[in-house]
Amino acid sequence: MASASTWLTSVRPRWKSNAGVPSGLLVFLLALLALAALCAHLLDNGFQGSDALARYARVLIMRDASRLYIEDVGFLSPQVSPYLTLLLSGIPGISLLRVPYLLDIVLASLFVTLVWRDLNKSHGLLLATLWTTLLAAHPFFLWTALSGQDLALGLLCFYGLSRSLRRFRNDPEVFSYLRFAGWLCLLFFVDTRAMFIAVALAPWLVLIAPPSLLRRAPLAFYLVCYVPFVFAVLGWAYLNWLFFNDALIFLKQTGSAFRGGFESTPYLPWLLEFGGQWWVPLIWLTAAGALAFPSLLLAPWNVRPRAWVGPVIIACVTICAGAMATLVWYTSEPVEFLALMLAAAALGLREMQRQRTVVTALLLAGIPLGWLVMQQLPSPDMQPWTQALRERVPAPITDEALVGVWLADSSLPTLIDDQTGYAVIAARGNGRNLILPFSDRYKLAMATPSRMPPQIVVAEPGSQQAMEDASNLHFPGLWAHGRPGYQLVYERGAWRVWQKENLSRLR
Repeated sequence: MASASTWLTSVRPRWKSNAGVPSGLLVFLLALLALAALCAHLLDNGFQGSDALARYARVLIMRDASRLYIEDVGFLSPQVSPYLTLLLSGIPGISLLRVPYLLDIVLASLFVTLVWRDLNKSHGLLLATLWTTLLAAHPFFLWTALSGQDLALGLLCFYGLSRSLRRFRNDPEVFSYLRFAGWLCLLFFVDTRAMFIAVALAPWLVLIAPPSLLRRAPLAFYLVCYVPFVFAVLGWAYLNWLFFNDALIFLKQTGSAFRGGFESTPYLPWLLEFGGQWWVPLIWLTAAGALAFPSLLLAPWNVRPRAWVGPVIIACVTICAGAMATLVWYTSEPVEFLALMLAAAALGLREMQRQRTVVTALLLAGIPLGWLVMQQLPSPDMQPWTQALRERVPAPITDEALVGVWLADSSLPTLIDDQTGYAVIAARGNGRNLILPFSDRYKLAMATPSRMPPQIVVAEPGSQQAMEDASNLHFPGLWAHGRPGYQLVYERGAWRVWQKENLSRLR
């Protein structure tokens, strides 16, 4: 490893012309317009993703809740996405309900632009444009960009991590390792899949690390690559301990994004079939990945010497990470991890040297095969998303929506758990006068029942809507019997609204 104090000639800053900027900007704008039009088509056809709805509810809470602190926003999920969503929500003329989708298509357009720039350097304008278009037409990319699942930021950072592996060839200088470490550290703050990716990546790095360095100082190599990531995880645990007196609450708290689909297992076909297993999902993901991205199969024979290692490592890492996540009941659907193979495919295309017609044909074949893979063990949101691409989906009138509309007419202080009632808050249209679990008033109400607010919204224990509602945990009979001095004023499906007796509703 080169000394950090030595500035090698090969790594001195090279001041380049900005001639390529307009071309990259044009690609970004074209990708943004195309994705925006397709997203508008989906939403106009009635699609509404549950994750996007939860992100919309969080924006309402961040905008309207009083005395909201940083510890109230994050810690149970990565911090970056909520603040970017809140930032975009300030753009005039854009519906708040569509802001989560806007963030995803902006980030997905950046991914397309980076891929195009990389391919343009290696293969020229026409081939770069053709291959980038085929990659952007892949169903895994469309799902990442348009489903509202908050996957695009993770894909963009994972591609940055994948690109940094190219610098490990020959005898890289220290900044190459620091660049890799920086991307891995950043990935933790933007995507909950980072924990599995970091663990899966460790054994595969042996294939790409300089052999001389591994012989001399293998521990130093891994320390440089992983110390920032480890400090990020330890820092996150420390903040959880500091604010919640439990360093691992982000792994134990019901509803935490770091737990993935664990609580929703009964409603997720993938976990019902493979949850708690390792070898079977590993084989399944390997076969599905090869079907969806057949161009990767050419990588060992159709690239520069040793250049195949990077794409193959990235593909193997995503498959192993998906299998590990399934083992611990995290993975909601296989595409959640298989979509990261877009980075491996882009990296492999950059290195292709021969048989470009065959590569193009394989990219084309990957599109229908990708749709075939998506039809296997889909998540609950995937079927209506696929249908909305073709035709209008009748918008279901959910119980949560009706409860939220009913609450919209009330200005009473209302106690509700935002983790389980996000759809109610989204239908209500604002977060004003809501008493949420992170607020001091909520904690006082739990500790002193006499301080309970005038109105309580609660879901039936054991139902899909409730999961582990915080109010039910503190008062086990709350849904069935309310509280002393309260009367049932509204009931819809699993939801009930209790209100203090003889209290007129404020409108």
